[in-house]
Amino acid sequence: MYNVAIIEDEVAAAAALEKMISILEPDFKICAKIPSIFESLAFFKENSVDIVFMDVQLADGDCFELLSKIPCINFSIIFTTAYDTHAIKAFKFNAVDYILKPVDPEELAKAIHKAKEKLTNLVLIDFFLSNRNVDKPRLALTVLNQTLYVNIEDIIRLEADSAYTEFVLKDRSFTVSKNMKYYEDLLQGYNFIRVHNSHLVSKNEIASRKVSTVKMSNGDVIPVSVRRRFLLK
Repeated sequence: MYNVAIIEDEVAAAAALEKMISILEPDFKICAKIPSIFESLAFFKENSVDIVFMDVQLADGDCFELLSKIPCINFSIIFTTAYDTHAIKAFKFNAVDYILKPVDPEELAKAIHKAKEKLTNLVLIDFFLSNRNVDKPRLALTVLNQTLYVNIEDIIRLEADSAYTEFVLKDRSFTVSKNMKYYEDLLQGYNFIRVHNSHLVSKNEIASRKVSTVKMSNGDVIPVSVRRRFLLK
């Protein structure tokens, strides 16, 4: 039996989510449906739960404000949000789980499965809160069931390997199980350019250029496709 709370200020959305959860997970007990930060804080002072479904934007504030006020986060969190580019990017940078509204049952089932496998790591949530308002947020990357925290300025380049991506940093390299397009979108605005179908490089780490290649600060020579040469001008 899992004790569950739903923090959602839209009555219809909360009811729909509760119904889907009851169908997908009959052993989940919905302990509370809470519409505000104020009531959520009062609830967590007196109650303990295993999983919380948390709307990003509430009538009296947002989930970030709520999380920063909870003294002990010892439950798994699944964020729910309407399509908000800023919020989604924050979740992706920090490797926390979220689902888009309107909630799709398949996506909900996947998120619940992950939440049941592991309760939220308190360190990860602390990282999430400290990372959300900085000019250059760090990336939380899962590598072999371990979370690595990476400074953007330490990334020299990324290389595509089918559905995987190799990160080449100033002091190490490793491979993550997401495609490079995912990280290209995430790093947009941080001076990264895709010079080739298989290569995304930090413009700050280019040591020298030739017509068809760039040499990176670590000595790696990366091909530049003809149609992308204009990006280096």
